[in-house]
Amino acid sequence: MGKKNGARSGEFLLHGTILAAASVLVRLIGMIYRIPMVNIIGREGSGYYSNAYSVYNILLLLSSYSLPLAVSKMVSSRIAVGKWMETKKILAVSLVFASSVGLVFSLVTYFGADFFCGVILGSPNSAIALRFMAPTIFIMSVLGVLRGFFQGHENTVPTAVSQILEQIVNAAVSVGMAAVLFQVGVTEAAVTGDSSLPAARGASGGTIGTGAGAATALIFFIVIYLTYRKYFLKKVSLDRNAKTKSYGQLLQILTLTAVPVIFSTAAYNSVDILDASLFN
Repeated sequence: MGKKNGARSGEFLLHGTILAAASVLVRLIGMIYRIPMVNIIGREGSGYYSNAYSVYNILLLLSSYSLPLAVSKMVSSRIAVGKWMETKKILAVSLVFASSVGLVFSLVTYFGADFFCGVILGSPNSAIALRFMAPTIFIMSVLGVLRGFFQGHENTVPTAVSQILEQIVNAAVSVGMAAVLFQVGVTEAAVTGDSSLPAARGASGGTIGTGAGAATALIFFIVIYLTYRKYFLKKVSLDRNAKTKSYGQLLQILTLTAVPVIFSTAAYNSVDILDASLFN
């Protein structure tokens, strides 16, 4: 028993170390790529980008932040007792829940961009960048479920690899599209006389990288799941547990697990929105 507990503790430490190392690398990449991007879009564009990102971050937290934790907890508890059929149900319920919530918040982000940026933040030009980030909320919602699903199997490697891939693509696309759309803004400004257009367009180009990175991570997880699916379904077919919770019961558990984390985290991070509104 002692050896078994020691082995599990060692595995837990290993997986925690993998995630921590990936997090550090992701932050380093994030710090590095911001330098050329800010040089391209300037202080004004950087301000538009920061305003859009602060709104996006809150809406992302409300829609999907706690999904990996909630799904991971539910999956790991079922796998530990051999309830593979219920694990399959959890995956299905979680994907439907995430897709629905993610779609709603994506639409709120897109159609509410003028309100969030213009009325609340007093920075209407930031709305252009925020609209580009709207689809990313949907992608991140689905991605959160798949990350939680594999973490529930006590496998953090896919999450770590996906985070690194996501940030690399994010960095490359953000810098490239910021440069391209900044020049588009320069052309538009020459016609309209609006000198803020280059910065606003450049900031929106920077936000495209966020969506491209998230899409890359999602594609990576889809490939991983398709590779794992045959083994997973075999485990489900061998499950002899007669009683499993209904989809409705699992949805209720998922909601009760996720919502408290969502609102507590969103309340903490809403300080960024208040700061941006006051300073603007």
